[in-house]
Amino acid sequence: MEKDEESILKVVHKAIKQDVDYIELRLDVIENITSKKATEIINKIREITSIPIILTNRTKLEGGFFEGTEEERTTILKENASLVEITDIELSTDETLRQSVIDNANKTIISYHNFEITPSQDYLQDIITKAYEIGNIPKIAVKPLTLEDTFILVKLMMENKNMIGIAMDKLGSYTRVFGPIIGAPVTYAAIDIESAPGQLDVKTTADMIKQLKY
Repeated sequence: MEKDEESILKVVHKAIKQDVDYIELRLDVIENITSKKATEIINKIREITSIPIILTNRTKLEGGFFEGTEEERTTILKENASLVEITDIELSTDETLRQSVIDNANKTIISYHNFEITPSQDYLQDIITKAYEIGNIPKIAVKPLTLEDTFILVKLMMENKNMIGIAMDKLGSYTRVFGPIIGAPVTYAAIDIESAPGQLDVKTTADMIKQLKY
């Protein structure tokens, strides 16, 4: 969640010293981001560490900060997807633009974010099914209004292999730890700045997973 190359590389150095399996590079946060700048930053990270990178250029509609057009946003992802292990693209992205990113990616997270509510289990299952059809890992991140809403995410993760399910805010923080215990391939934790409501720091997240995993 850093805005310039220098700050990003400082956080990468911190990440290396912590218990992380991936680094998510949020391109949408970087000031005046271009495809060339993204490539340069990815290469600089590669000089420091071989930790796999998840590349994200989040749309404003789903909690991101990218200021340009959808064509510009997806072009940056498309032109850099082959350089990283996983590329995150929103299911809501225009189908043609979305496919151009998927075609260039080594592996994909197909993501859906809702910062207002937790839709029904059936509605979210339809999204997961579509995500499986076009990519590798479905990601669902939603806002719970009740504790019962968080159970929807848990049930979806139990019924769908290799999906990421996150109930945001403090109410849903436990799903960030419980997800990997029941099979989620990825969970998100903060090195310095949280990238989503309810995100815990890396040490807390890793320690809790290790304590609870059976």
